[in-house]
Amino acid sequence: MSEFILTAGTVVKFGTISTALYPILRNGIAPNTPREGFQEGRETLPSNGIYVGELMAYFSACGAFCNATSTLHAANETVMSRFVQLLQGAHGEKPVMPELEDIAAQAGLPVILEIVLEEDCALQADDQFIPDGNAEKSWKLWRSGTLTRAGGIPASWIRKFYFPRLLDYRDVGNGRNTRLLEQTTDSALMVGGLMQSWHKDTPGDLLLAFKKQYGRINFSQSSAFDETALERFFNLSAMLDPATRLLNQMTIWQDIDALAKKQEIPLG
Repeated sequence: MSEFILTAGTVVKFGTISTALYPILRNGIAPNTPREGFQEGRETLPSNGIYVGELMAYFSACGAFCNATSTLHAANETVMSRFVQLLQGAHGEKPVMPELEDIAAQAGLPVILEIVLEEDCALQADDQFIPDGNAEKSWKLWRSGTLTRAGGIPASWIRKFYFPRLLDYRDVGNGRNTRLLEQTTDSALMVGGLMQSWHKDTPGDLLLAFKKQYGRINFSQSSAFDETALERFFNLSAMLDPATRLLNQMTIWQDIDALAKKQEIPLG
């Protein structure tokens, strides 16, 4: 298996969920971080490094988000069923359910970390696309691979993070408004990652089409990555209020499911 050197200054992306942000800020990204998948009961794909990339970072964020959301809802089925019933019964009104607080604290939303390598790093091929181990081809054609560095990725290399548009209850009560459509567009990026993984569509083509239509190739919202910025993010009303955080978790989950079905991609 060959390796390809990503030189210092190269920008790579890593997909995860918001509940991992503080642990990553404290400890960086561990050297052998697995990438979650969807096939065969949402298996976790083993890793000899850290999966980094471009569009496949959105696949990673999607996998981590969908798996964590499914697990959380299954563990709190009764409460979440009542929450959904209240949402459907009073569209656009926030349910009053104190029992949501503990559940919402565990609810992670998809995020993408933008990393600038501060030293040359070896990259191994992503064998999902390049079974012969050609790491250079894996990066240049598929923009995906595993970064192999003994110490993992230090938090100081992470410059910013991207996240989807967050909604409040007024947004979902007013039909297909611009904020709701923007969140759906953000979900489409994650489904682009699914398309690369499932259909083996090349990321350059997918991202070019996305940019032509929406004028960007990242989630619509972004923030610096430091203690102050994370505190500000988690104090956004959509993150701080339990019912609103769970609302966003559900709207993103529903969008991913609907868009994936259009592409005939199974999520479980």
